[in-house]
Amino acid sequence: MKKIIFYILAITVVLVAIQSCKTYYFRSNYRDANSFIHETKNLHTKPFLKAHLKNGDVIILEDSWEVDTTLNIVSGKGTQYDFNRKQMLQDSISIYIDSVALFETNAKILNPESGRITALSIMTGLDVAMGIFCLTNPKACFGSCPTFYINENDNFHYADAEGFSNAILPSMEYYDIDAINPKIIAGNDFSITMKNEALETHCVRDVKILAYPLETGERVYQSPGNDFYLCKNNYSLTSSDADEGDITALLKNQDQQERFSLADGNNLNSREDIYLTFDNVKNIDNIGFILNFRQTLMTTYLFYSAMGYMGDEVSDVFVMLETDEDMRDKFDATTKLLGGIDVYTWNEHNSSWEYQDSFYETGPIAINKQFIPLQNLQTDSEVKIKLVLNRGLWRIDYVALTNMESKVDPIELSPSSVLNNGKPDSRALNEITSPDKYLISMPGSAYKFNFIMPEANREYELFLYSKGYYLEWMRDNWLKEKDLLKLKQMVFNPESYLRGEAKEFKLYESTMEQQFWNSKIEAQTLSNYIPSHDNNY
Repeated sequence: MKKIIFYILAITVVLVAIQSCKTYYFRSNYRDANSFIHETKNLHTKPFLKAHLKNGDVIILEDSWEVDTTLNIVSGKGTQYDFNRKQMLQDSISIYIDSVALFETNAKILNPESGRITALSIMTGLDVAMGIFCLTNPKACFGSCPTFYINENDNFHYADAEGFSNAILPSMEYYDIDAINPKIIAGNDFSITMKNEALETHCVRDVKILAYPLETGERVYQSPGNDFYLCKNNYSLTSSDADEGDITALLKNQDQQERFSLADGNNLNSREDIYLTFDNVKNIDNIGFILNFRQTLMTTYLFYSAMGYMGDEVSDVFVMLETDEDMRDKFDATTKLLGGIDVYTWNEHNSSWEYQDSFYETGPIAINKQFIPLQNLQTDSEVKIKLVLNRGLWRIDYVALTNMESKVDPIELSPSSVLNNGKPDSRALNEITSPDKYLISMPGSAYKFNFIMPEANREYELFLYSKGYYLEWMRDNWLKEKDLLKLKQMVFNPESYLRGEAKEFKLYESTMEQQFWNSKIEAQTLSNYIPSHDNNY
């Protein structure tokens, strides 16, 4: 019963009661302390560690604390509040890390590449190191989740994969599979490099390569449900039309010349249609539809807006999401409303469009390469397809048709070794291959995973499997945009929010891309991004 009361109080105070200017007396001390530690003059000079306990209590340690990795305890002088945010204790306090749902801190943590405390910490107070692009438009700051590169020297415009984009909390951890183009592997060795190019903590549980040996003329494609199909033949697009006219040249080849539209200035939740025609299909049986796509920065803008609305209560809101599945589902209401790319085929026999399936993959960086089998295709000649998608949300690079041969199971390969800054890292290898451990990657980190292929000197269809979660770091400028009424509207009335936010989004839409890419974190050490304090953390 106490847990239910806690959720009701938390949701009421954070998302509902804020309609009144009155500060509730039982939270006044906690709110005062919370506001004080997030004041700009204190944020970079006054270190703090806020621990949200799983029982609903909050403990704020100020100035200094110590971490005992043997006993798994963090201790220091601070203040403890109960689940009603009434002050309980102000003294020396010891916290069992296993009792913590989430930390928030502005202080550098020793051994930042490892440790339970790092894997549970939202970082704040970091804009002192940010470039002009993030300072002028914090909603366009680069964010990526882990990015993966076959050529480790490639820049972010050529990322081969982008891992678990929706996993913004430990409870939201999931696995993601991304197709990589076929590769002829010379010898038995294959490598891929994972980078952290944003102000995020990446907690990576697993990285694998899924490989399928190919014969001449074969391809393997992945469905949105992560089934794999061996296919032959490729039928190119004949023609394509959208609101702006003929877009065939943009969709016919895999050349990163993408078709995208701008958002509706009156409603971010607005649909458009794309029409595709294939008139050279020689074998109409077992047809599948190939689509290469990624998102624009619309969902990035919406997520960063939500972070800003949370302001200095960011960790309070995130711990609510971490501990309440229903609230997690509501928090994602805006992106769910925007939807995916719905696929329809034209039925010549009854002159109607029939729904087939939908593509959806979060992330604006790496291009997703997916495929859906087309069922009950009713046509005697050309194949006509209609895509229905949200205006301004999707970038499409390539479409094609192919013939399915059979479902297949790729071979699973785990890393044989891991390099960190060019040197073998046995700790990282142990963490990425142990099911109960995480490899923690901080901004500027780059890990190279090496794999041994089952057969030498042959062509493979390759897929990257990654599993984990990440924690976004809070920017100073986001703290200044606190608006819990807007957050409430985003969560509980997404239709109204997307209409009301359209004009604001249009102010940034034309410049967001350049600002986003120019604010990427280079391969530098973490010390460049967190202020150092003379304390033992």
